[in-house]
Amino acid sequence: MNDRLEVEFIDVYSPSGGGIINNWVSDIIAGIIPEKDENIRHWMHIRDAINARETLERNNMQGYFVICGRRAWTQDMVLDEIRGLWTRYQNTLSHSHTISSLSELSSPAAVSYSGERRRPDLGPIHQALLDCGTDGWRPSIAMRMGLMECIAHSIEEI
Repeated sequence: MNDRLEVEFIDVYSPSGGGIINNWVSDIIAGIIPEKDENIRHWMHIRDAINARETLERNNMQGYFVICGRRAWTQDMVLDEIRGLWTRYQNTLSHSHTISSLSELSSPAAVSYSGERRRPDLGPIHQALLDCGTDGWRPSIAMRMGLMECIAHSIEEI
Protein backbone atom coordinates (compact mmCIF):
# COMPACT_ATOMS: atom_id res chain seq x y z
CA MET A 1 0.00 0.00 0.00
CA ASN A 2 1.11 3.57 -0.70
CA ASP A 3 2.55 5.34 2.32
CA ARG A 4 0.90 8.55 1.15
CA LEU A 5 -2.48 9.63 -0.13
CA GLU A 6 -3.10 10.06 -3.86
CA VAL A 7 -6.54 10.87 -5.22
CA GLU A 8 -7.19 11.02 -8.96
CA PHE A 9 -10.23 13.14 -9.83
CA ILE A 10 -12.03 12.21 -13.05
CA ASP A 11 -14.80 14.28 -14.68
CA VAL A 12 -14.72 17.08 -12.14
CA TYR A 13 -16.41 20.38 -12.94
CA SER A 14 -16.25 23.67 -11.12
CA PRO A 15 -18.76 26.49 -11.53
CA SER A 16 -15.99 29.08 -11.26
CA GLY A 17 -13.43 27.29 -13.38
CA GLY A 18 -12.97 26.71 -17.06
CA GLY A 19 -13.77 23.35 -18.49
CA ILE A 20 -16.09 21.51 -20.79
CA ILE A 21 -19.32 22.14 -18.89
CA ASN A 22 -18.53 25.84 -18.50
CA ASN A 23 -17.86 26.02 -22.25
CA TRP A 24 -21.21 24.34 -22.96
CA VAL A 25 -22.99 26.80 -20.65
CA SER A 26 -21.28 29.78 -22.33
CA ASP A 27 -22.20 28.44 -25.77
CA ILE A 28 -25.86 27.98 -24.85
CA ILE A 29 -26.06 31.44 -23.29
CA ALA A 30 -24.54 32.86 -26.50
CA GLY A 31 -26.98 30.88 -28.67
CA ILE A 32 -24.23 28.65 -30.06
CA ILE A 33 -24.61 24.91 -30.54
CA PRO A 34 -21.73 23.28 -28.63
CA GLU A 35 -19.29 21.11 -30.53
CA LYS A 36 -20.36 17.45 -30.45
CA ASP A 37 -18.76 15.32 -27.73
CA GLU A 38 -19.38 11.56 -27.77
CA ASN A 39 -17.67 10.86 -24.44
CA ILE A 40 -19.64 9.40 -21.57
CA ARG A 41 -18.67 11.12 -18.37
CA HIS A 42 -19.33 10.60 -14.68
CA TRP A 43 -19.48 14.22 -13.55
CA MET A 44 -18.89 15.31 -9.99
CA HIS A 45 -18.88 18.78 -8.50
CA ILE A 46 -15.54 20.12 -7.29
CA ARG A 47 -16.90 20.58 -3.74
CA ASP A 48 -17.78 16.88 -3.51
CA ALA A 49 -14.29 15.99 -4.76
CA ILE A 50 -12.58 18.31 -2.29
CA ASN A 51 -14.75 17.16 0.62
CA ALA A 52 -13.89 13.51 -0.09
CA ARG A 53 -10.16 14.26 -0.26
CA GLU A 54 -10.26 16.34 2.93
CA THR A 55 -12.08 13.53 4.74
CA LEU A 56 -9.37 11.07 3.68
CA GLU A 57 -6.64 13.50 4.77
CA ARG A 58 -8.25 14.20 8.18
CA ASN A 59 -8.37 10.47 8.81
CA ASN A 60 -4.77 9.89 7.70
CA MET A 61 -5.81 7.51 4.95
CA GLN A 62 -3.11 6.25 2.64
CA GLY A 63 -3.24 4.78 -0.82
CA TYR A 64 -4.25 5.59 -4.35
CA PHE A 65 -7.93 6.30 -5.06
CA VAL A 66 -9.84 7.16 -8.20
CA ILE A 67 -12.99 9.21 -7.78
CA CYS A 68 -15.71 10.39 -10.14
CA GLY A 69 -19.46 10.74 -10.10
CA ARG A 70 -21.70 7.68 -9.95
CA ARG A 71 -24.03 8.40 -12.89
CA ALA A 72 -23.16 8.21 -16.56
CA TRP A 73 -23.91 11.43 -18.48
CA THR A 74 -23.93 11.98 -22.22
CA GLN A 75 -23.36 15.43 -23.62
CA ASP A 76 -26.98 15.55 -24.79
CA MET A 77 -28.22 14.85 -21.26
CA VAL A 78 -26.14 17.70 -19.84
CA LEU A 79 -27.04 20.09 -22.66
CA ASP A 80 -30.75 19.39 -22.16
CA GLU A 81 -30.37 20.28 -18.49
CA ILE A 82 -28.46 23.48 -19.27
CA ARG A 83 -30.98 24.56 -21.91
CA GLY A 84 -33.92 23.91 -19.59
CA LEU A 85 -32.33 25.81 -16.72
CA TRP A 86 -31.31 28.69 -18.99
CA THR A 87 -34.83 28.95 -20.40
CA ARG A 88 -36.31 28.92 -16.92
CA TYR A 89 -33.91 31.66 -15.84
CA GLN A 90 -34.82 33.81 -18.88
CA ASN A 91 -38.53 33.26 -18.21
CA THR A 92 -38.00 34.45 -14.66
CA LEU A 93 -36.33 37.64 -15.82
CA SER A 94 -39.07 38.39 -18.34
CA HIS A 95 -41.91 37.30 -16.03
CA SER A 96 -43.05 34.92 -18.76
CA HIS A 97 -43.45 31.66 -16.88
CA THR A 98 -46.42 29.49 -17.72
CA ILE A 99 -47.67 26.34 -16.09
CA SER A 100 -45.99 24.30 -18.81
CA SER A 101 -42.67 26.20 -18.61
CA LEU A 102 -42.49 25.42 -14.92
CA SER A 103 -43.54 21.80 -15.24
CA GLU A 104 -41.57 20.74 -18.33
CA LEU A 105 -38.18 20.57 -16.62
CA SER A 106 -37.94 16.94 -15.60
CA SER A 107 -35.36 15.62 -13.22
CA PRO A 108 -32.02 14.49 -14.67
CA ALA A 109 -32.52 11.30 -12.68
CA ALA A 110 -35.52 10.57 -14.92
CA VAL A 111 -33.15 9.95 -17.85
CA SER A 112 -31.01 6.85 -17.76
CA TYR A 113 -28.00 6.15 -19.90
CA SER A 114 -28.28 2.64 -21.29
CA GLY A 115 -25.00 2.31 -23.21
CA GLU A 116 -21.72 0.76 -22.19
CA ARG A 117 -20.41 2.17 -18.93
CA ARG A 118 -16.73 2.61 -18.35
CA ARG A 119 -16.79 4.16 -14.92
CA PRO A 120 -13.73 3.56 -12.77
CA ASP A 121 -14.20 1.20 -9.84
CA LEU A 122 -15.48 3.34 -6.99
CA GLY A 123 -15.35 0.46 -4.50
CA PRO A 124 -11.98 1.45 -2.96
CA ILE A 125 -12.89 5.12 -2.45
CA HIS A 126 -16.31 4.13 -1.12
CA GLN A 127 -14.75 1.72 1.38
CA ALA A 128 -12.08 4.20 2.44
CA LEU A 129 -14.73 6.82 3.15
CA LEU A 130 -16.78 4.24 5.06
CA ASP A 131 -13.66 3.52 7.11
CA CYS A 132 -13.51 7.26 7.87
CA GLY A 133 -16.95 7.06 9.46
CA THR A 134 -18.95 8.53 6.59
CA ASP A 135 -21.66 6.99 4.42
CA GLY A 136 -19.02 6.21 1.79
CA TRP A 137 -18.77 7.89 -1.57
CA ARG A 138 -22.08 9.65 -2.07
CA PRO A 139 -21.82 12.93 -3.95
CA SER A 140 -24.12 15.46 -2.31
CA ILE A 141 -24.37 18.16 -4.98
CA ALA A 142 -26.97 17.32 -7.61
CA MET A 143 -26.01 17.91 -11.21
CA ARG A 144 -28.86 20.38 -11.67
CA MET A 145 -27.63 22.46 -8.72
CA GLY A 146 -24.08 22.46 -10.07
CA LEU A 147 -25.30 23.49 -13.51
CA MET A 148 -27.28 26.36 -11.98
CA GLU A 149 -24.05 27.48 -10.29
CA CYS A 150 -22.22 27.26 -13.65
CA ILE A 151 -24.93 29.38 -15.27
CA ALA A 152 -24.75 31.94 -12.46
CA HIS A 153 -20.99 32.17 -12.77
CA SER A 154 -21.20 32.57 -16.56
CA ILE A 155 -23.75 35.37 -16.19
CA GLU A 156 -21.43 37.17 -13.76
CA GLU A 157 -18.63 36.94 -16.34
CA ILE A 158 -20.70 38.61 -19.06
